[in-house]
Amino acid sequence: MSNEEFDQIFDEKSSEINEQLESEILIAMIGDVNAGKSSTINRLMGSEVAQVGAKPGETIEIRKFIFKDKIIFVDTPGLDDIYTEHSAETLKFYKQADLILFFLNAAGTVLSETELKSLKKIAKVNKDIILVLNKIDAADDIPSLVKYVEEHTDYNYPITPISSRTGENISLLQKEVLDLLETKKKRHFNGR
Repeated sequence: MSNEEFDQIFDEKSSEINEQLESEILIAMIGDVNAGKSSTINRLMGSEVAQVGAKPGETIEIRKFIFKDKIIFVDTPGLDDIYTEHSAETLKFYKQADLILFFLNAAGTVLSETELKSLKKIAKVNKDIILVLNKIDAADDIPSLVKYVEEHTDYNYPITPISSRTGENISLLQKEVLDLLETKKKRHFNGR
C-alpha cells in the first residue's frame, strides 16, 4: 500500500472516530528541541501546519493543531521546559493529554539522561506514551537503537522508528495513533 493510500485511510478513520467522540482528544508531542515534532505533525496531518524552524526552540508555547474537530495535535516546547517556571503548567497539560508522542532523536543521543528523567516524570502523570524514534534516515543500525531504548525504558512503551523528513514509517505511526484513538473512543463510550 502506498503512503498516499495510508494517508487517506488515516484521514478517513480519524474522521470516523472524530464523529463518535464525546469530547476532545489531545495528542501531545514532546521531545527535545529539534527532535522533529513539528515536521511529524505536518506529516500526520498531511499539510504544512506547524512552523518547522531551523533555529532551536522554534516552539515557545503549547500550540494546538486541530486535525479533526475533536482530535487535536499539540506541539509543546522543548523538554528543558519541564524544569523551568512553566513546569507545573506543562505537567498539568501532560496529565490531561490522551496520548503522548515522546520524541527521541535516532541521529543524536537517542535517549539522554535528561530525556529519561523527563519520560519518568511524565509517566508518573500519564501512561499513554508512544516513543517516536525520529530521524532514522540519518542513523545506522535502527534495530539496536530500538533495543537500547527498550532496555532503558523497561519495555514499557511501544517504540515507532520514523523519519519525518523522508516519510519513512509514518504509516506505522498513523496506525499506532489510530489504535490508541480506538481505545480512547471505547473508553469514552463505556464511561457514559
